Parts: sequence; structure tokens; C-alpha cells
Amino acid sequence: MEQRRVIQLNRSQAAFGRHATFPLRYAWLTKGVQAIRSTPQLFSNPEAAMVELGVGRNMVSAMQYWLQVTRLIDFSPATPQITALGEALLGDHADPYLEDDATLWIIHWLIVSNPALATGFYWFFNHFAMPRFREPELHQALLDFIARELQVRRSASTIKSDCSTLLRLYAASASGGDDHLDSPLAPLKLIEADAQGYRSPRLARPFLPPLALHVALADRFDADPDTPALPVRVLLYGGDDWPAVGAAFRLTEDGLMAALVRVMEQYPGYYELRDTAGVHQLYRRMAISPVQILRDQYREHRV
Repeated sequence: MEQRRVIQLNRSQAAFGRHATFPLRYAWLTKGVQAIRSTPQLFSNPEAAMVELGVGRNMVSAMQYWLQVTRLIDFSPATPQITALGEALLGDHADPYLEDDATLWIIHWLIVSNPALATGFYWFFNHFAMPRFREPELHQALLDFIARELQVRRSASTIKSDCSTLLRLYAASASGGDDHLDSPLAPLKLIEADAQGYRSPRLARPFLPPLALHVALADRFDADPDTPALPVRVLLYGGDDWPAVGAAFRLTEDGLMAALVRVMEQYPGYYELRDTAGVHQLYRRMAISPVQILRDQYREHRV
């Protein structure tokens, strides 16, 4: 099943706190996909889901939320289904156990490019620019953004919970306990904790897998299919409430340019950098969906 969505921020819709304060854990996406494959209606029976998945009631709700945010499961039809993206990313012939670093970067992109279901996570990576901060500053900045930019209101406690969950997911020692050991996104080092608080600077990140950036670029172009090219500045900083790949991956301008070159070298024929009327732009020469990119990737590995 192919699932498409608009990834532009809708200022009259926002979702905060639906994770029930539980950040994503390593096994959840795999367990969820496998559970839906065998028992599509499992999440509609919380008691059965608790037994099958080996987690508490609130964790069942959180797991369902993260499966929706990452677009791996479509819960909207009467019978929930694994999406084409879910099969291509975590199917039996792909990377079901998150062993490839690129899978983690792609999961990160899917979360932070989903302002409809993960508004706070989208906001942090696309609008919050402080390279160093403390948790109260993060909390207040998100409250200010909601008051200034969104046509919705949420309680301060809900927003504080969203900020705390984000930090526990991305910052390796933010929880003060062992939760970070089971966080799939902490190894990306997009947020790091130190004695002064937290840091999340833009860096060159030469280790960013080209596959992850290729998927993100295809996703971004698919979201606005009438646009043949995107200015590099838009890719770096965003515009018109679209998520920006450079911001999502916390890349400097030089880092983004180097990463784009690596993508074009590894996946020739899909993109081209040009100067048009003095504006540096990335053109999509051949259309390809994130799903097809992943299918091709894992088909090559099976040969």
C-alpha cells in the first residue's frame, strides 16, 4: 500500500504529547510491523496488545503513535495495514532490525518531516536554531512559537512533556537513567547533553549516509511534485513551512553541498546542481519515490 502525505506545516493543526511521554525504542517499530502483519487488529485490543508486545498499556499507545508518525503503518482503514514504505524499510527483505545506519537517519527524517503528528519534533529541527540551550529555554521557545505562529493552544505541561521526550530520544544521557540505551536515534548525535545543558549545532556530518539524504530529497520533491528544482537555501533552511533536509540533518551549508555531491556520485542521473539566475538550485532530473529507492537498495544487496 502506497501512502502519501503533505509534509508542509498546517498552522491550524498540531499534535503534541501523543507519545504518552515514551520516546521511540529500538524494538518498537520492528515489533509493531511484525504484529500488524500477523494480527492487523492487534492495537484495537489493548489487553491483547500488552500481552503480545510485552509492554504496558501506555507503551502500546506510544508504539502505535510512533508507527503512525514514521508512516510505517496506516491505521486509517478498517483493517490497519503496513504501508509500502514500511515494507520497503523494515520488511523481511529490507532492514527489519535497524542494523543499517541509514535506516536510523531515515526514521529521523520521517519523524521531523511530519508536522501534522510530531509538531514539536518538526519545530525543533526546522525552526529552533540555538546551537546551545537548556531545557527551560527549549520549553519556552516552543511555547512562544505556538502562541505566535499556530492557531492552536496546548497546556504548558503537555509542551514540557514534548520537549522532555524529544531530548530523551535524541540526547544520549538526557534521561538521567538507562532509557537512552534503548533509543535508536541517540547514536546520530543530533542533540548531545553536557554540563551546561544541550547542544545541537549544524556540522558537516560527512558520515551522513547518501541513501538517507536521497530518500529525504525524494520525499521532499514528492511532497511538491510541480516543483522541478529547489534552491539550496530552501534545502538548507526551509521555506513556506516545508521541512528542510539541511535543517533536519543539522548540516552546515558546506556540509549540505558535500552531501549532495555524494548523493549524485552514488545515485547518478537523479539530481543536478545548477546556478539559475544567480540562484544555486538542485534539480530533480528523474522522479523516484522513497519506496522505490529503498526497494532498489535492498534488491541490490540480495543479488
